[in-house]
Amino acid sequence: LAHSTTHFLEMFSLGLLEDSKGGIKAVRMSIHVPETDEDDAVPLFKLEDGVASSSAGLVCARMAGLNRKVVDRASDIITALKKGKQVRPLPESVNANSPFQPNVRSAIRLFLAVDSWTNATDEDLDLLQELVDRM
Repeated sequence: LAHSTTHFLEMFSLGLLEDSKGGIKAVRMSIHVPETDEDDAVPLFKLEDGVASSSAGLVCARMAGLNRKVVDRASDIITALKKGKQVRPLPESVNANSPFQPNVRSAIRLFLAVDSWTNATDEDLDLLQELVDRM
């Protein structure tokens, strides 16, 4: 028997996991979720059966003092997943401390920014070729 907890209830709502299937039993900690972003979540310290109807993970992260950019990015990812959209990497993920030369970083940024290279525009293909040629 193993127990695990996550604020990422989308694992269930997106159908990645199913309650009461494959040895999984969903339980949740009861929490008072604030009505506005200005209020704090209040844990009620009560374990209940079932999948949570909402996540206070972002509220808890904010309350814990997590960097606002990180919380905002997590919110963007959750929104994209709910809408079935692709989650794009941040350009900052290839940063100045990278071991790659600037021209390589530019090529990586462009490559990651295009949704589908199968349907890429001629402009994107030409720019990528130009960046690769500089390597």
